[in-house]
Amino acid sequence: MKNNLVGKNVLSYTRVSTKDQKDFGNSLTSQKNAIKNYCNFNQMNIVEFFEEDFSAKNFIRPVFLKLKEFAKNNKGKIDYILVHKWDRFTRNIGLGLVTIEYFKKMGIEINCVDYWVDYNSPDHIVSLSIYLATPEAENSKISERTKSGTRQALKDGRYVNRQPVGYISGKDSLNKTLMKPDPVFSPLIKDLFEDFATGLYTQQDVLAKYNKKGLKLCKSALSRTLENPLYMGMVVVPAFKTEPETLIDGLHIPIISKEVFYIVQRVKNGNRKQYKTEAGKNENFPLTGFLECAECGKVVYGSQSNNGKSKKITRTYYYYQCNSKHKCQRYKTEIVHQALQDVFSEIKPSNAVLELFEKILIEEYKSVKADRLNHIQNIDRKITELNQNQLSLTEKFGIGKIKEDIYGQLMDNYETEMIDLRASKAELGDYQKDLDKYISFGLSLLTNLSEYYVNAGIEVKNKLIGSIFTEKLIFQNDTFRTRPFNEAIGLLSMYNKGFRATQNKKGSLQKKTSLSVPEAGVEPARFPTGV
Repeated sequence: MKNNLVGKNVLSYTRVSTKDQKDFGNSLTSQKNAIKNYCNFNQMNIVEFFEEDFSAKNFIRPVFLKLKEFAKNNKGKIDYILVHKWDRFTRNIGLGLVTIEYFKKMGIEINCVDYWVDYNSPDHIVSLSIYLATPEAENSKISERTKSGTRQALKDGRYVNRQPVGYISGKDSLNKTLMKPDPVFSPLIKDLFEDFATGLYTQQDVLAKYNKKGLKLCKSALSRTLENPLYMGMVVVPAFKTEPETLIDGLHIPIISKEVFYIVQRVKNGNRKQYKTEAGKNENFPLTGFLECAECGKVVYGSQSNNGKSKKITRTYYYYQCNSKHKCQRYKTEIVHQALQDVFSEIKPSNAVLELFEKILIEEYKSVKADRLNHIQNIDRKITELNQNQLSLTEKFGIGKIKEDIYGQLMDNYETEMIDLRASKAELGDYQKDLDKYISFGLSLLTNLSEYYVNAGIEVKNKLIGSIFTEKLIFQNDTFRTRPFNEAIGLLSMYNKGFRATQNKKGSLQKKTSLSVPEAGVEPARFPTGV
């Protein structure tokens, strides 16, 4: 009640929802003046002012918690906590009533200068409930309108939530919100996807590689990034009531192609190319597990030693050593690594081999083009059937003919199958659209294999060795006694030697086939690059 307010001690609490309202608006000043005027009129003493910018959905607010602590420390010295309007106190009726009761037990009454509640009146709970329920109802309406507007924007293909890394906020020609690629990070996101699509990298590999380039992602953020369809230009409209989740074409510019995205999903789900590797994790010994002793046939491993701690300068020496008890062989790593570089030079294609390799790829493309197109048509037919099955399932779910848990399980199965089909189609489509890029990528790797190997991390080095050689290497007399190349590398090495012999006798070939202009009738294709 308002009787006997003279001389009562007050804590003033004012609140706005955002920092912008605090910094640029007049609401806090207006609230503060209203409370000061009320206290001056009733001769009340304001002990402390508390103001903040925070949501009123609960009471876990930095300044309100300070107010609460202040009240506890000054128990018996504070009579009232005053607010300008009840929505400044809370927008949650349940938590509001509990908090009012909490302070009442300390002898402190919470009240509002605009809509004062007489707690001594038997009807006070009715009026208090109305005052507290009104802002909560208004908050719910605002939230519903916001959700409805956001959902409609998503249905229109306009993503209006927080931009993922690689995008920044922007506007379209109508001055409506439309995110756009970040000129700094979008190229890194594109390279990241294309690297992972090759199957040569684990998530940990690309995480380490691109963190060094400035793309700061944690493990879980990387996983979410690789699964985010926004990067291929698609927008997810979440399920709502009886409406299922849908995927639609977005209005924003994609960073990657749909083909690359679906290949990434396949790789991420475990359907990646398997390489024969026995990975040595020590950067100094990339050939650990790939070497075999020439004398006893045991596996050769990396080892290290030093010149002793008593020396002024401690030097560490690295070796590959036979793992048998006899320790048959031991070679310095630099000698073995140089010999490996010599092997790489054997398979570095000459211009003549590059010319031949390109022609072989083009002829192969022509010979299998019909089969590839038939395969694509079969995949399209299966995708159409899956879409029809999903639509039928959704209709049954909407009219209550199927339970929610069964619906979710079947939809997950359909989606997994859909991802696999789209990835298969993407891989076929890549080769069909840009043969030139495929050839350029493959030949670039072969011609720069030595340099690429030197600059690669231990994991990629292991994978390269495992994909080039089919058996363990035998090192003897400062060279590799065996070179068990896989079939493709073996052919390149054989043709390379043959062409070099021909060139030594007859001179280099005059004609050089362009890698940028395939023969007539060959459609260029896209292929994931950036191994």
